[in-house]
Amino acid sequence: MNTNGKIHLALTVMASLVLSSCASTQLSHTWRDASYTAGPLKKILVVAERTNQQWRRTWEDGFAAALASHGVDVTPSYRLIAAALPDTGLVNTVARARNFDGILLVGRVSRTTTDRVTAGMDIASPEYLSHPWSGWNYTYFDRDDYPGYPVLDNVAKDEIRVWAVQGEGQMVWTGVCEVRERDGDEDVSGRIISVIVPQLLKQGVVGEGL
Repeated sequence: MNTNGKIHLALTVMASLVLSSCASTQLSHTWRDASYTAGPLKKILVVAERTNQQWRRTWEDGFAAALASHGVDVTPSYRLIAAALPDTGLVNTVARARNFDGILLVGRVSRTTTDRVTAGMDIASPEYLSHPWSGWNYTYFDRDDYPGYPVLDNVAKDEIRVWAVQGEGQMVWTGVCEVRERDGDEDVSGRIISVIVPQLLKQGVVGEGL
C-alpha cells in the first residue's frame, strides 16, 4: 500500500477507535419493584435535578420527546415549576394537583476523569505487484501495526428513578447510566435517553395513554 493509503487507513482506524470509546453507554444497577401491579404509567412529570437551567430543560425536553413519541403523556417540570431545583415536596404537590400518575427523576451521581490507553491494532492490507518479465500479477499482504495511545475520559453517571404517585408514592424502577462525555461536552442526555426509554417501555414501567 502506498504512503497516502497507509496514512488514510491509520486515520480511519484512529477515528473509529475514538468514536467507539466515546459512544460507550452502559446501563447498570437496574431494579424494578415486582410488587407494583397497577400497570404502565401513562401521564408522567419529568424532573431533571440540575441547578443549571439550560441542562435542566435539555434533559426534561429530551425525555419528554422520547416518551411522547411512544404515546406517553409527558410534561417537563420546568413548565410548571420555576424553582431552579424543585424539592421533593413541591414535585409531589404539583404531580398530585395535576393528576400525574408517575414522576421520572434524573440526577447526576458522579463525574470522574480517568486515563487509559486504547487497544492497538494489527491490520493486513493487500499489495498488488506485477512481475516485470513474466507479466504475472502477485498479491501479498503487508501488515501495519497501530499502537494504542493515551486518552482522558470524562465519565458521567446519572441515576434515573421512576415513581408512581398513587397512595403514598412508590418507586417503581431505577437504573444508573454510565457514559463517556465527548470532548468535555456535558450533554450526554441523548445517549442516556436512547438507552433508558426502551427499557422503561420493555419492562412495562410506562406505556401509551388513552
